[in-house]
Amino acid sequence: MSHSFIRLLGHRHKTPQPPAAVLAVALLTLAVMAPAASAKTVTLHIFSRQTSSTFVDPQGHPVRPNTPPAVGDTFDNTGVDYAGTHKHHAAKPDGSDHLRCTITGMTATGATALCNGQIAIGGSMLLANDEMLSLSDAGPPTPINGGTGIYRHAHGLLTPTDIGNNTDFTIKVTY
Repeated sequence: MSHSFIRLLGHRHKTPQPPAAVLAVALLTLAVMAPAASAKTVTLHIFSRQTSSTFVDPQGHPVRPNTPPAVGDTFDNTGVDYAGTHKHHAAKPDGSDHLRCTITGMTATGATALCNGQIAIGGSMLLANDEMLSLSDAGPPTPINGGTGIYRHAHGLLTPTDIGNNTDFTIKVTY
């Protein structure tokens, strides 16, 4: 019994390994033959119907309406999204959005804020992560700097147009 055990250890049948050069050529051939992923640029028009809006101080207490923002205040807005604009849009929503900004400073033209936003469309999301925005009466254009699903690695620009408490988004995005 011990003899056969020694024979198995001493005389293993080895599978020949291809040289590294053969592997490198095979990988290079696959890389050249694989179709290159081409970036796609689209312009999306989305109508966002606001579903909630909160504005709190640094301690989490609600800020009264018409109170000027202060450094440390945070606002959260959410909306349900429809393809199209406020004048002509789909009957049923196909997405949602969220924006959270914390006021970081004040200037003569208004507040500056660190913001994070998400727009969910189908099973994917467009992201605006850690963007410093200058807030004024008109919503600022917001860089898109990431995404999930089909929008993975997305980049572009979201331009909001406020319509009362609601918003039309024009989003030019490459993904």
